[in-house]
Amino acid sequence: MNPRREFITYILSIPTFSQRFATVGLSRLVEKISSKAIWSPLMAAFSSLGEKSASTHALKENIRAEGKSNVRRALSILGNVLELGLGVLQNVSLNEKLGFFATVEILVRQVDDVNTDELSQRIREQLSLLEDKRFLKSLCECVREIPSSHVIFRLCGAMAFKFKSMRTSVLNAMVFNSSIINDLYKVMDKNGMFKNGVVEWNLQMREIFALFCICYNHLLLIQDDAEFFEKQKPCTLAQITAVVKALNKLLSKLYWEGGKGIDPRNLQIQWTQMREVATELFCQLRVRQSRKQFCNPDVWIMPQISFSLFKAELENGRRADLILQKIPFVLTFQQRVELFYDFIRRDRKESDAAGIRFGHVGGVTIRVRRDRVLADGFEGLTKVGKNIKGRIQVQFINEHGIVEAGIDGGGLFKEFVTELLRVAFDPQLGLFKQTSHEFTYPNPTSYANPNFSNHLAYFNFVGMIVGKCLYDGIILEPQFANFFLRKLLGYRNFVDDLASLDPEVYKNLLFLKNNSADGLGLTFSVTRDTFGDSKVVDLIENGSEVAVTDENRLRFIYEMADFKLNREIAAQSSAFVTGLNSIIKPGWLRMFEAEELDRLLSGTPVIDVADLRRNTNYAGGYDENHELIRWFWSILDNDFDEKERRHLLKFSTSVSRSPLLGFKHLYPKFCIQRSSGDTDNLPTSSTCMNLLKIPRYTSREKLKEKLRYSIKSSSGFYLT
Repeated sequence: MNPRREFITYILSIPTFSQRFATVGLSRLVEKISSKAIWSPLMAAFSSLGEKSASTHALKENIRAEGKSNVRRALSILGNVLELGLGVLQNVSLNEKLGFFATVEILVRQVDDVNTDELSQRIREQLSLLEDKRFLKSLCECVREIPSSHVIFRLCGAMAFKFKSMRTSVLNAMVFNSSIINDLYKVMDKNGMFKNGVVEWNLQMREIFALFCICYNHLLLIQDDAEFFEKQKPCTLAQITAVVKALNKLLSKLYWEGGKGIDPRNLQIQWTQMREVATELFCQLRVRQSRKQFCNPDVWIMPQISFSLFKAELENGRRADLILQKIPFVLTFQQRVELFYDFIRRDRKESDAAGIRFGHVGGVTIRVRRDRVLADGFEGLTKVGKNIKGRIQVQFINEHGIVEAGIDGGGLFKEFVTELLRVAFDPQLGLFKQTSHEFTYPNPTSYANPNFSNHLAYFNFVGMIVGKCLYDGIILEPQFANFFLRKLLGYRNFVDDLASLDPEVYKNLLFLKNNSADGLGLTFSVTRDTFGDSKVVDLIENGSEVAVTDENRLRFIYEMADFKLNREIAAQSSAFVTGLNSIIKPGWLRMFEAEELDRLLSGTPVIDVADLRRNTNYAGGYDENHELIRWFWSILDNDFDEKERRHLLKFSTSVSRSPLLGFKHLYPKFCIQRSSGDTDNLPTSSTCMNLLKIPRYTSREKLKEKLRYSIKSSSGFYLT
C-alpha cells in the first residue's frame, strides 16, 4: 500500500484489495497492515476531505449510479472502510478521526434507506461496526472535543435515518455519553434558528434540527419529570419553550401551509421524515406540558389556522384530518370541544336516518329494579346494539315489584345511569379500584371475583354506558385516574404516569434510578394480592430468579411501570375501550389529552354562580325577584365556599362539577321550586330533574342554616 497514491484510489480499491487477500483472512490482514506508519497518511487524507474537494466529488460520482449493484458497491466500500479503519482509530489524532468520520458520512449518504435483511451476511457484519463500541466512543469524543462539528452531526443524522435498525444503539451512545443535545441547541441558537422563520433555514440547519429532534425524542422516552422540570437538563425550560415555538412554525408550514416557501431540493432529510420526527418531539413535549405547565398555553396554538376553513375542510380536506390525527392541540380546547359535539350531532343525524329513535316517541324501554340497577341495566342494554345511541326509556320497579308511576322525559335515564355507575365504580364491588386520591381505575384482579365470572363483559358494558353519557352530555361524578384516561385515548403509559396510580411506588423507582441497587434484594418480579391470596408474578421470563443490579435497574424500572400501568389491566382496559368506542369513535376522543378528557367526562370543578343563576328556572311561586331567591343567590355567592357550592350542586343534580361549556348545557335546566309544608322542613331535591325544592323560610339566616344542614347530611335527598 503506497501512501502517496491518490486518496480516491485507496477508497475505491478497498473491495478489490480485500477480496484479493481473502485467503489470508481479513482479521490477520488488518493486524498486519494496521500500523500508524501506513494509516497516518491515509487518515491525513481523510482529514483533508471537504464537501467541495475533488476527492469528495470523485468518490460520490463513483458511487452515485443507478441500480442495486451500485448500492451494494457503496455499502461494500463503507463496510471495508469501517473494518480497516477501526483497527487504528484509537491511535490517530482528532483531526484524522474527524476525516475518517467525514468519509463514512459521505458513504452513508450515498445510499437510500437500507434494509439490512436484504444484504449479504458479510456486508451485515461490516455494517454492524457502526454500532461498535470503538466507533461510537470515538464519535462521542469528537462531539465533546469539537461540539460544533457539522460533519459529526451529519453523520449521526444519516446513520439514524439510513440504518434504522441501528438507531437505538447509535442514539444510546450519542445521547447518554455526550452533550450532543445541548451542543445542537447551541449551534441552532448561534445560527438564529429560533429567531428566523423556518423558510430561512438552510440545508445544514434543517439537518441539524432534525437530528436534535431525533436525539431529544430518544432522551424523553426515559427522562423522568424531575430531570425535565427541576434539574432542567440538558435544556432549560426557557430553551425548550424556544424549541416548541420553532416546532410550531415548522409544523404549521408542513401540515397547514403545504410547505409554502420551503425548498426541499437537495435535502438529505426529506420533509416527510422531518415532519415525522418534529411531530414526535412536539407531541412528547406536549405530554410534559399536560402534566405540568412549563410554557404559555398559547405557544402551542397555530394562529395561522382559520377555524371556519378548518371545519369546512373536515368534510373532504386531508390537511385538516391529518392535524386532528397528529397534533390536535394546535387548536384551542374550546375549538376541539366544539368539533366533538359537531361530530356527535352529525352522527345523531346519520343514526336517525338509519332508524335509531331520538325523539319522544319510540326507542328502547327497559325495566330496572332499584336494588339491582347494574345487573338489570346489563341485562336490558347489552342486546340493543346500535339503538343504545337513541332514546332509552327507564321504568323503575319498586320493592313490591310494581312499576313506579311517571313518564321518563329524560330525567329517569339520567338517574338510572348515575346510580348504575355509582354501583359499578364502588371499590367494594370489585370491578374497579381507587387510588389514594380517590380516582377510579380497573381492578387488576377482577378476573378472580366470584361474582363476575364474565367480568370483561361488564367492563365492556360500563365502557358503553360511559360512552352513552358522553354522547348525551351527562356528567359523571366519579373521576378516572390519569393513567387510565390515557388508556382510553389509546396511549401506552410510561414511568412518569405511575405517579397517578401509586405515588409511593413511583417515588421508590425514582430512588432506584438514582441510587445503587446493591443490597436491596430485588428481583424482576412483583407480588400481587388477589382477594387475600398472594402470588408472585414475573416481570420477565424467570424474573423471580433474576436479581436487579446497577446494570439492569433501568430495565427493571421500565418493566415494573409497564406491568402496573399497562399489562396488569390490559384485558379490562381493552374491554372497557371497546364498549366506549361502540358509541364514541376513537378519533373523536384523541383530539384531547388525559386532563382534557377528564373535563369532557366530569365537567369542571369551579362553580360559576353567575352562570348558574343565568340558567336557572323557577317554579311553585318563586321567580328571580322573589325575596327568598335573592337570599339564595346571595348565600351561594358570599357565604358558601367552593366546597359547599359543589356539595349543593351534587345535592341538587347528583354531580358536584359544572358542565364543561357552562350551565346552559345542563339538561334539564337547574330549577328551584317552592315546596309545600312546614317551614321547619329541610330543602329536598329531585336529582333526575336537577330540581331543588325549598320551603318558604322567613329569614336569610334560616335559609342558610337549612341549606348547610341538608347538603352536608343529604338528609333531604331523594330520587323521584
